[in-house]
Amino acid sequence: MKEENRMHEFRIDDDAIAHVYLDDGKANVLNDASCAALRDGIDAAGDASARALVIHGKEKTFSAGIDLTMVREPDPVKRSATLSNVAHTMLAVWTAPIPTIAAVTGHAIAGGAILAMACDRRIGVKGEFKLGINETRLKMVFPTWAIVIAKAGLRPSSWNQVILEGNLYNPEDAVRFGILDEAVEIDDHAQTVAALALELSQIPTGAYAGNKDLLRGVEARRASALVAQDMGAGFASDQIGQSK
Repeated sequence: MKEENRMHEFRIDDDAIAHVYLDDGKANVLNDASCAALRDGIDAAGDASARALVIHGKEKTFSAGIDLTMVREPDPVKRSATLSNVAHTMLAVWTAPIPTIAAVTGHAIAGGAILAMACDRRIGVKGEFKLGINETRLKMVFPTWAIVIAKAGLRPSSWNQVILEGNLYNPEDAVRFGILDEAVEIDDHAQTVAALALELSQIPTGAYAGNKDLLRGVEARRASALVAQDMGAGFASDQIGQSK
């Protein structure tokens, strides 16, 4: 494994809460390495060894989104494999059969904000951080899976502003729009997340999983079936990252 990906970690604590720690030493981009860590958490949910899942970012950065080096990868087979992996992993987080919490430790931009909204609850920190889905500003067309997750997380009244305008917001505005559920002081963040995870872990898992599937399953399966088609529509553009 490459050095910058060495710090992604997974563990299950004594309360049967699974923890995924994303830390690539840089911007916590979403790629095959981070997806592998996320899959560890999802697998723990599937084999009933965990009753809740917390996805942690590193200090000041939750995730900056999809690794753009892979978006621009000239080998179409390699590019498609990684982008498909990210898409299916994000949908797997969104439909995980146990409660999921995003411990949003700082910036959450583009796919990083989508990852946060793929979790059932999102706890951020107050401070000079930016959160939002700015794909429109980057000349990117959203894939279906990202729109499905964003619409489920955001308040409906904010869909046009957040999705179409592509701005980035401070934590307080992120709460107002639904990117976050709550933003707390940094010194209170770990305790707030831990208390919430313990509370949610007490919910009957069978009923939680069944009701989540009723809530999200149809849309998730539709989005999953469109992953290959979506990649040709927006993520392969050689204009990505240009401002005009």
